[in-house]
Amino acid sequence: MVADSFLHQLAEAEAQLDSLTRLLLQGDATAYEAGALAFRQALAQLAHAAAEQPRPLSDAVGARLAQLARALAQQRDQLARRTVVVARSLAVVLPHKQPTYQAPGRRAGFSGAAPQIYSAPAR
Repeated sequence: MVADSFLHQLAEAEAQLDSLTRLLLQGDATAYEAGALAFRQALAQLAHAAAEQPRPLSDAVGARLAQLARALAQQRDQLARRTVVVARSLAVVLPHKQPTYQAPGRRAGFSGAAPQIYSAPAR
């Protein structure tokens, strides 16, 4: 038998994920961040309630959990796609400039090798 507190927490997590989906479509980053925090808290409470449940869950509850997992995976994919669009838009607006300290034709970042002035052979 599934406890009412577990079903309540499951319904709360489902509602928070639906809200998070709406916030993603609105495009408000601050509201989305707050919604993500609320969703994380709902998932933590669901996990705590699940720890107190008997292991064989009913098929209906298992189906709801599977649907929640699928919806969360879709949310993650949508967020990844939106991140790519934003990154491409920023690349157009703010083009990447080569740093002045970087040798032409070399990658930016730390390679672990000594700087060019120190890697020349000794005379």
